[in-house]
Amino acid sequence: NAILAGGVAAVFNAIRGRSPLHPFSRRLAVELSRMLPTFLALTITLGVAVLLFVQVLYGNLLYTSSILIGVFWLSVIVLVMAAYYSYYYFEAKRETAGAIAAASIAVLCILCVAFIFSNNMTLVLTPARWLAMYRAHPDGVSLNLAERTLPPRYLHMLVGSVVIFSAAVCHIACHRLKKEPEYGGWLVRRWSLVFGAATGVQILLGLWFLLALPRSVALYFLSTGLGATVFGFALLGALAAMILIVVGGHTQRPARFVHGGFGLTIITVALMVGMRQMVRTAYLHPYVQPESLATAPQTGIILLFFVFFALGLATVGYILRMLARAKRQAPASIRAAGV
Repeated sequence: NAILAGGVAAVFNAIRGRSPLHPFSRRLAVELSRMLPTFLALTITLGVAVLLFVQVLYGNLLYTSSILIGVFWLSVIVLVMAAYYSYYYFEAKRETAGAIAAASIAVLCILCVAFIFSNNMTLVLTPARWLAMYRAHPDGVSLNLAERTLPPRYLHMLVGSVVIFSAAVCHIACHRLKKEPEYGGWLVRRWSLVFGAATGVQILLGLWFLLALPRSVALYFLSTGLGATVFGFALLGALAAMILIVVGGHTQRPARFVHGGFGLTIITVALMVGMRQMVRTAYLHPYVQPESLATAPQTGIILLFFVFFALGLATVGYILRMLARAKRQAPASIRAAGV
């Protein structure tokens, strides 16, 4: 969410901030330029774990679909590396036109990665197409362009990144209102409008996505009480979050509204993740049932994992604490040096 929507926001505000009339846009572009390389590193690190879990549950399906689009799937590595270095160049040279071009290249690379992932994840769900695709292109240059759900799914993910990023910006901006009321207020007002517009578009794309599903999958999903309930709560949560954040962004004290809307947004995302798994289960029901897989619990290894996980969290917490302390002490040392 941050590496895509944040990149678009950085490019837009970097261009707008070149004018002296828009100092807040320039400041936001500078702040984002420092964060984007870290965001991308975190995305790669967290994404590896997700792919590993998918391989455990649907390894035979993902392996086959990845081979069918092998050339494009392997290009993800190159595209991510290009985006990574482009964001670093943007951070180092953010005052120049070349830096804006580099950030734009990074955004385009991420858009391509998202398109390739959408192709692969939809191809996983349709094994009936695999043989025809292999016969047509055994060299791995296929894409799942014939899939009806590909356009709404892809757009749903892209606009969703704008929704989550804008909600997070509003949430963080509310914490800045006390120390920096002008800048914080500008962030809340502007990004609450972005959130409202993106959420409205997202709801329409979600309905398009639902209507594009095969009839058997849609009926399987909506005919179950759980599926219909999750869908209803997700829709209500999105509408409520949109109202709270948009209204809160234009009040004197937006914090309660914005924080409440941000919390509802996170809950809605969790519900949508569950909906996606239900749709995936409906698609693959004739081919695989994960609940029927044999399990062999390894308690000792799990405990060892949690021990090292806790140690890792403690280490990261210590580093962040030291970083915060260094930032607090820096102004005093600079004043003592007479700078």
